[in-house]
Amino acid sequence: MIGPVIDRALDAVMKKVESGKKLTTEDLVVLMLGMFRETNKRIDDLNRRVDTLFEALSKRIDVLENEINERFNAYDEKIVALDKKIDDRFAILDKKIDEKFAILDNRINELNKKVYEKVSELMRRIDEMDGKAESRSNSLSARIDSVNARIDAIYSELSRRMNELSDKMDAGNKALGERIDRLYELLGKIYETPIKQASNA
Repeated sequence: MIGPVIDRALDAVMKKVESGKKLTTEDLVVLMLGMFRETNKRIDDLNRRVDTLFEALSKRIDVLENEINERFNAYDEKIVALDKKIDDRFAILDKKIDEKFAILDNRINELNKKVYEKVSELMRRIDEMDGKAESRSNSLSARIDSVNARIDAIYSELSRRMNELSDKMDAGNKALGERIDRLYELLGKIYETPIKQASNA
């Protein structure tokens, strides 16, 4: 109800302004009220526009938020699926690693067993060879001692025989020398007899 009254009063004031009449205080109040009313209308219109813009912007934000949420949900699903694939791959890889490690551990144990058996056999053979070597060394030492004893006996016998031979040779040389001396003596006598006979004749 106040709006139409203000509109009529404002029309009257505008007619006074157009006719050049002097405005009263009431006219100025009416003019100010009209200005306030127009300002309020503009503010209300601006508020409506802002509300409309805010509503449209809110709707766009909601749509964008929904799209972002949908994308994030899709990304989350992809990430979850990727995590599951990675976990499955790691589980398979862990299983293969465990299987390979078990096989390798068994091979290492078998190799250690074989090495231990070979080392034990080698040590046994070394001990056996040491025993045989010691026995052979003792036997060889005994044989060497026996050979040395035989060499010593042979050397003694050889020395004795050489001494006997030397003595025999010395005796033979002496007898031979005596026989040679006697032969020379006989020869001398043989040669002296014809010479004496020749001289006597």
